[in-house]
Amino acid sequence: MRVSLIAVICLLCVSVALWAQDDAEYQNWMKSNGATVASLRKNLDAKSGDAAAADAKKLQDNFTQISAYWQKKSVSDAAKFAMDAQNGFKDVAQLAAAGKFDEASASAMKAQANCAGCHMAHREKAADGSWKMK
Repeated sequence: MRVSLIAVICLLCVSVALWAQDDAEYQNWMKSNGATVASLRKNLDAKSGDAAAADAKKLQDNFTQISAYWQKKSVSDAAKFAMDAQNGFKDVAQLAAAGKFDEASASAMKAQANCAGCHMAHREKAADGSWKMK
């Protein structure tokens, strides 16, 4: 009985630690997204196809991870927002690499709409001005 209780407590501790690690990774992806979107806009405006495609690819990779994060938490609408953003930034990368900067910019705006939708649904401002997940 005592061994079973200790095993359950250990399993719970490991689960909590893994959950916290996932949350820290999630925050890193989100922070990276802000800087990468700014770089993407700059590179699209400058008509720098390779740099814009690299930024879009990084965003695509981040949103792949973000989608998996939300799937693990069984939050289907957030996972879909992330998957749609991933697909959108994939299109941006292809368009930028092909030198289709107007189309790439339009596709980037469409992909970013997923960010706004998810933030509205799953983020709230705390009293101290920071943001937290709902």
